[in-house]
Amino acid sequence: MLKLGSGTWRWRGAGGAPALSNGLWALLFGVSVLTALNSAGLILLLLQHAQLSERLAQTDVRLRELLGEPVAPLPAGVTSDPEQLIAHSQYSRDKRSQDDGPPAGTQRGEQQEMMMMMTYSMVPVRILVELCNSTKGICLTGPPGLPGHNGTDGLPGLKGDPGVQGRRGKRGEKGDLGDKGDVGVPGLPGEKGDVGVPGLPGEIGDVGVPGPPGVKGDLGVPGPPGVKGEVGVPGPPGVKGEVGVPGPPGEKGHVGVPGPPGPPGTDGPLGIPGPPGPSAPPRVARSKNQGVVLANPNDDTLAERMAKTDTILTKTENIIKALLGPTNVTKMESTFGTWMQDTAMENDPRIWVVEHFSGRTVKEYKNMESFQNGSANSIDVKKFFQGCGHAVHNGSFYYHIAGTFKVAKFNLQTQQLHTLAIEKALYHNLIYFLHNSKTYFKLAVDEHGLWLIFASSVDENIIVAQLEETTFSITTYINASYPRTKAGNAFIARGVLYITDAKDAKITYAFDLFKREPLSVSVEFRAPTGILTMVSYSPKNQTLYVWDNGYVQTYDVVFLSDD
Repeated sequence: MLKLGSGTWRWRGAGGAPALSNGLWALLFGVSVLTALNSAGLILLLLQHAQLSERLAQTDVRLRELLGEPVAPLPAGVTSDPEQLIAHSQYSRDKRSQDDGPPAGTQRGEQQEMMMMMTYSMVPVRILVELCNSTKGICLTGPPGLPGHNGTDGLPGLKGDPGVQGRRGKRGEKGDLGDKGDVGVPGLPGEKGDVGVPGLPGEIGDVGVPGPPGVKGDLGVPGPPGVKGEVGVPGPPGVKGEVGVPGPPGEKGHVGVPGPPGPPGTDGPLGIPGPPGPSAPPRVARSKNQGVVLANPNDDTLAERMAKTDTILTKTENIIKALLGPTNVTKMESTFGTWMQDTAMENDPRIWVVEHFSGRTVKEYKNMESFQNGSANSIDVKKFFQGCGHAVHNGSFYYHIAGTFKVAKFNLQTQQLHTLAIEKALYHNLIYFLHNSKTYFKLAVDEHGLWLIFASSVDENIIVAQLEETTFSITTYINASYPRTKAGNAFIARGVLYITDAKDAKITYAFDLFKREPLSVSVEFRAPTGILTMVSYSPKNQTLYVWDNGYVQTYDVVFLSDD
């Protein structure tokens, strides 16, 4: 029983039980009102959902008509009720999804259909969200819907602007070591400079202070005087011998009567030239500036002598006609060097080799076979040598002592060393007598003995000195009247000095050392390539020994007399 009293609701139960409180009644009333409002809102939502579904179904049919797709007629029993239209549309979509694939030209239709399917799933959710917001958390959710159809991937968007560069990362771990590279090709050795000039002798020390004089001793007691002997009796004078009778003077031969001249107009063959007359005594002169003794100096230059019309160059049988070769012996590692055999000892097969243009070691090979195989005995010659102008003659090795104006004679058997000073000669500052072989002094041997070739420090002309082997001294100097700057190399054969051109391609100058005059000569030698460091003549076999660009070679010499 409800009874209103004093503005409040009261509940009177049977038997007069106490009524409910006012607060409880207010709560029950509020719940009732809220329930009524929720019911009304749900009914309104269902009505709106039905209308929206009907419009969406109609829109779907309309879009398909516009796209040219066939619209399936409604099956029997399906009316225009919204729920039936929605079910029919869902049935059509499910049927299309079961097909193998969309026909050609319907990609755009599929994209529209996927948009509509997204619309079907998005509209109810939005409404439900608004409903939940309006009812302050009281939501009425339906059963979960079917999974949506996978939509096609859209076209990739434009590339965005590059982002700000991030912070630099930590330094990575050190990698493994790479493979070791190939060893580089060693460069060629540089040229060794000349040995320095010996230093000046040290200063003489001060004279020591003389010590105090010694004490003079006492005089000894003089002895008794000796007894004077008697004067001997002089012998009789010797008998003078008689003067011998001079012999009769030799008879002087009569001069022969000249023969009658030949008949005019006939040119007979030339007769054999007679022997040369006796030469005049040598004219010795010493230049005040040069300081070199010259025997019959040849003061005229080659150009001046050739210009004289009355000068005829001597043609002699000792002139070289041709050089045959070369014959290769072996290949050496060094570009510069000298190889020699004894020019005097006939049955000596040994070979001596000096590598490079500076050093103090000579290699001795027993024979040609050991030379080609490289088996040698090294000999220290006590002094450093310079150049490639050495020679081995009669058991001794002759060479220029580097950095000095002296040449040396080193006995290969006893190892005794003798030196000989050559005044007023070029011997340092890289002003070589033979520039190609870096040589200041050239030792040469021919049928007449041992020679020395060098350049004068006054006019830089080539000078030849004849050496006396036993005393190791110079007997005479000869001015060859040829500038050193035009010489490539030089050697002496049968008393004639031969000089090659600057490229060592041809023998272009010859000088008779006994007649003191130039000779006409032009002999092809070698190709003007590479470096010819030595050429020496051996009188034992009339052969030239050559070191050409590292190749050890020989040439056979052909003289005019060989014809």
